[in-house]
Amino acid sequence: MYLCDFHTHSLISPDSSAPLADMAQAALERGLSELCVTDHCDLLDYTGHPNAHFDWAGAMAQFHQVQAQLQGKLTLRLGLELGSAPACPDSARHILRQGGDHLDFVLGSLHNWIGRRDNQELYFTDFSNNPALAREAMECCLTHTRTLVTQLPDCYDSLAHIIYPLRYIQRDGIALDIRQFEAPIREIFRVVAQSGHALEVNTCRGRNVEDWRILLTWFRDCGGEYVTLGSDAHRPEDMAKGISQAAQLLRQTGFTHVTVYRRRTPVLRPL
Repeated sequence: MYLCDFHTHSLISPDSSAPLADMAQAALERGLSELCVTDHCDLLDYTGHPNAHFDWAGAMAQFHQVQAQLQGKLTLRLGLELGSAPACPDSARHILRQGGDHLDFVLGSLHNWIGRRDNQELYFTDFSNNPALAREAMECCLTHTRTLVTQLPDCYDSLAHIIYPLRYIQRDGIALDIRQFEAPIREIFRVVAQSGHALEVNTCRGRNVEDWRILLTWFRDCGGEYVTLGSDAHRPEDMAKGISQAAQLLRQTGFTHVTVYRRRTPVLRPL
């Protein structure tokens, strides 16, 4: 089985303090063949204020240093998790141009309310005893996800954690059935599939692999071919958690390959 983790973070991300060298060592210890570091570039910060900066110099310096240290023991790719591109399309494209030919992979993500609740990060929303607010969060994120896939296809390669709001909805004790949103999700998946983009299975450090079964079934029904796997690890101890289980889930839902990227081009690896 080809094991790869294409959603990981290092100290370039504001919510991680892990050197890339430590993350790469953890990847080796867990038997990965390929690792992509995808540090955060959120165009809306935690409080909802615009942000148009990413530390490309720091990201590239540590990437090339660790790549040389690995001496071919692990394939290392340079990626980016680009958040809230629909809120700031010009900034998104400017930052991607700065990455140039060094950039292998772009995750398109949404972490914030956009146009509501001061654009704050969903993490800071209290959904307790408020199922209506939970539904509003999912609807808001799906609306802007549709904007991302239809209007900004150049700003992502793989659609990251489409069920991101559920992390905090479930945290606060609300049970929200994803099947309520099947129609808009299928609409998004059809665009992703037809445009040759990928869907990410995000294991959330191994916590929610099974949540993706129904989503993978819908994606395959919509013609989806490309699927990337990511643990969303921010610490070495979380590296690759749930990746082997996610690869097995791909097989069970009819996929024969996992997708990796080089220079923003998909490459299929047999499972």
